Amino acid sequence: MISSTASSLVTPQRITSRELGRVEGISEAVRRFAGVQVRDYGGVGGLKTVNVRSLGSEHTGVFIDGIQIDNAQNMQVDLGRFGTGEFSSISLFTGQKTTLLQSAKEYSSANALYLESSKPAFEYSKRDNFRVALKAGSFSTLSPSLSWEHLFKGGISLRTSAEALGSDGRYRFHVKDYRTFPDGTTAGYDTTMTRMNGDIRSVRLEARLYGPDGNRTTWNLHAYAYDSERGLPGPVFKRAGEYPLSEDRQSDRDAFLQGCLTSRLSERWTLMGKAKYSFSHLEYVDFPELRPDLTGAIFNYLNHSAYASGVLSGKVWERTRVSLAQDVQYDHLDADLTAFSYPDRFSSWTSLTWMMEYGRLELSPTLLFLGVHDSFLVSGVRNSSFRKALMPSVVMKWNPTGTLAFDAMAKRSFRMPTFNDLYYTTVGAKTLDPEDAVQFNLGGEWTPAHGTGKTFRLRTDLYHNRLKNKIIAVPTSNQFRWSMYNLGKVNVLGADLIADYQYKSGKTEAGGNFRYTYQRATDRTDPESLGWKGQIPYVPVHSGSFNIFGDFSGWRMDLTFFASGERYTASANLPAYRIAPWSTLDAAFSKDIPLRSGVLGFKLCLNNILDRQYEVVDNYPMPGFNFLFKVEYRK
Repeated sequence: MISSTASSLVTPQRITSRELGRVEGISEAVRRFAGVQVRDYGGVGGLKTVNVRSLGSEHTGVFIDGIQIDNAQNMQVDLGRFGTGEFSSISLFTGQKTTLLQSAKEYSSANALYLESSKPAFEYSKRDNFRVALKAGSFSTLSPSLSWEHLFKGGISLRTSAEALGSDGRYRFHVKDYRTFPDGTTAGYDTTMTRMNGDIRSVRLEARLYGPDGNRTTWNLHAYAYDSERGLPGPVFKRAGEYPLSEDRQSDRDAFLQGCLTSRLSERWTLMGKAKYSFSHLEYVDFPELRPDLTGAIFNYLNHSAYASGVLSGKVWERTRVSLAQDVQYDHLDADLTAFSYPDRFSSWTSLTWMMEYGRLELSPTLLFLGVHDSFLVSGVRNSSFRKALMPSVVMKWNPTGTLAFDAMAKRSFRMPTFNDLYYTTVGAKTLDPEDAVQFNLGGEWTPAHGTGKTFRLRTDLYHNRLKNKIIAVPTSNQFRWSMYNLGKVNVLGADLIADYQYKSGKTEAGGNFRYTYQRATDRTDPESLGWKGQIPYVPVHSGSFNIFGDFSGWRMDLTFFASGERYTASANLPAYRIAPWSTLDAAFSKDIPLRSGVLGFKLCLNNILDRQYEVVDNYPMPGFNFLFKVEYRK
């Protein structure tokens, strides 16, 4: 299988399979990237989404083996639904990946997070690999998992895996919040509570089939099923003398089948095809906060999606290569709601990319055209609309020496309105423009040569983003009736600094990783408003992380420090909307013990060991000190 992130013009931020083995969850791994904020609503089952360089979660595409995880309903991808053990690497491309053999849709996201599956590897004459693991820890968490890999005759390999998770999600937290409002009044609270209704029960099943290596044609298939039922604890705030606690429940049933086929037609030309079908069923039970004795209202949404892509890539001249890609997708949303719009969406992406070399300079311009046709019901009558967008981009790389490289990127991207943006319960269709994002990036990377066993990498990026036509949702008569409109201009000026060092000698390995991000993301919508030039919600000016590790004869220790500066819940950066800075210190210890019949592994993760009380999202308290212990047997 050809990696969907291989041979990119610009090197992404990447976490390899070995590093993934030291974290428990995709969101924990992604937190280590510079320029990223992970929106975490707390607990084992809390929603976890990623925001890159202040462009919003909807502008970050998440791809498994080069095929996007889609959610036409709201474009939110919960990273907590995927396990780290299934992937060989996680890569973050700011702007876009610059390889020719990619689908047109991969160019459309302002940023792209790639999850690469690990193909089974078999030693000597082995035809089977087996792994069983059990995780247990805080919040009454228990998670068994197993996987089996088999090599068939002819070189076809199979991996199947299953994982279950159960947790009551309860943890104690202390909240002290006094705020002064513009009129001079002060209000707040100081209390210790137990986080309730944060339980989760889930099961994830996956199967991957890989074609044999060494042929002109490679292929893979991936089947995925996920079932969960969880509580939605809601925000913690004082109202009318009480602390109303949400009793809302959510059930999810998701499944997809996707595949990729790559064929070398000749020495110059390669053809690739991709296809995917997916559906998701969401059931939401809404209990009135102040009247939990009443029966909750039940809402069901069912989203079907079908996707296909074709890519032709090849060399037209000695130093010029080209790629032409065509993607199509169909989405349908169904619901058991009165006067629902029952929307259908047909999307088409067409891209043309060149890659040219001029000595030490490489240049890759792209033209991407997007067309979206929507069909929907309004008062029982079927209506339609059509939107189109042209999204050009260009990436350049210059290697003046073997250890120093510079790159630059300019890109325009559109975020089309989602089904939730356009077709709320009883509103019908709205006319909304796409969010328009323009990105500029200038980066430099230095990788000096060292002696055997030593590596060092230093990278810095300066970037500027402009976002307009931001889609705003304002509730009207109830939480299922919304007014949707375009408003807003946001300017982002930022810098990322990355430093990695690693030393290896015999059975000893040590190193460290440093990440720092500066982001000045300001609201430029209305000069007369209080939010004019204020930092936009939930984006800190300063944030970063630091990790040091040591591996001595198989004993591994990791220490990871995360820090975030103050943030605000509104562009009006007033004390009433301030969220305090936070920092956490995590530790992990692991050891693999060789046995005659396999390997026995142990890992202990200690999270927030200083027991910091903090919030990533306002009024959603995060857990204090917690732990997770894992035992695993591999054969």
